[in-house]
Amino acid sequence: MLHIRKLRVDWLMFGALIGLMIFGGTFVLSAAIDQYEMEPLQDTYFFRQLVFYGLGLLLAVLFVVVDYHRLAGWSRPAYWLMILLLVLVLIPGIGEVRHGARRWFDLGVTLIQPSEFAKLAFIFALADFLTRPNEEMLMPGVFLKALGMTALPFILILKEPDLGSSLVFFPIGIAMMFIAGVPLRFLGKFLGASAVLVVFVIINALYFPADWRISLQEYQRQRLLVYFHKDFAPPNATPAERKAARALQRERTHNIRQAEISV
Repeated sequence: MLHIRKLRVDWLMFGALIGLMIFGGTFVLSAAIDQYEMEPLQDTYFFRQLVFYGLGLLLAVLFVVVDYHRLAGWSRPAYWLMILLLVLVLIPGIGEVRHGARRWFDLGVTLIQPSEFAKLAFIFALADFLTRPNEEMLMPGVFLKALGMTALPFILILKEPDLGSSLVFFPIGIAMMFIAGVPLRFLGKFLGASAVLVVFVIINALYFPADWRISLQEYQRQRLLVYFHKDFAPPNATPAERKAARALQRERTHNIRQAEISV
């Protein structure tokens, strides 16, 4: 049986959370303001955001009142269940395709994105795995297994494709490994290799000819072009193509600046 404990709340943390919810909800409301004139309230992004806020607060209360030590035994089964769901969502006929990505399960009344639940399951499972004596944390095998636990959902979510959701796993995983006491020499080597890879991908996307480029989605390459103030139009583009590219670039620049403000 789960042990119910006396409710203890960090009110400063709770206040910061509520402030973040209000801040995020305001940006969701302002980003799709035209939607509210054309669709019922229950079909708007803002309403969905409020629903998920409510569900999130209910889960938060559950985790506060239940002794989290009792949940540790369920963390790894939950992790592997989420891995199974991430595999299933990639299968045609099971996963729902929206906007060119197969990320959702269609339950009729709503869409469920397993990658969001996978983040929580991953945090619990990795925390349970890293709960071990300090001597074991010095072993390369422990570090490699922790990396594997991080890489598996990252790869599956990247396959959907959902670059934004997949990228959160490694920062979370590395931070947890650092706090758990994984040697800095292991983390340093991994971060160094990752930095070299990221720099190569950016240079490849910005400067390499099309035949030599790594396979990126076009919108991903356009984001890099906007961030680094590069022209969308290819060198041999006609004046009309350059004009159209600049118009698109101005639009994407505005959208990215709005996203930067919201972050």
